[in-house]
Amino acid sequence: MKNKNNLNYIFLLILFVFFFIPVINAQSIEDGDIMFQGLELEKILSFIIAILCTILFIITFLAYKRDGRKRLFFVSMAFLLFAIKSLLISSELFIAEIEFFNPLAIILEFGAVLSFFYGTIKK
Repeated sequence: MKNKNNLNYIFLLILFVFFFIPVINAQSIEDGDIMFQGLELEKILSFIIAILCTILFIITFLAYKRDGRKRLFFVSMAFLLFAIKSLLISSELFIAEIEFFNPLAIILEFGAVLSFFYGTIKK
C-alpha cells in the first residue's frame, strides 16, 4: 500500500511539472497574450487539458463498460466533450483561427456541465 501512495505522489509531481513549467517559463506578453516558445500559453494549456480529459474519458468509459452504471457513462461523455472543446481551442496552434470555434466551444462546455450534472443525479 505504501508503494501505491508513493506512485500517486510521483504522478502528482509529474502533473505539476507538466502543467506549471510552461507558466513559470512564459517568456513575453504580446497583445495581452502570454507567449511560451512563440506560442500562446493559453492554447498550450488547453492542449494539455485536452490530453488529460481524453485520458479521463478512456478511464471512465472503461469503468462504465466493466461496471455498467449509467452515471459513469454520463461522466465519461462529459470528459469527452471537455476534451473536444479543449482540442478546438488549442487547434488554433496548428491552424488559423476560425470564427465558429468559440461558440461551438461554449456549446460543448454547456453540454459537458449538463452531462456531469445528470451523472451526479442519476441513480
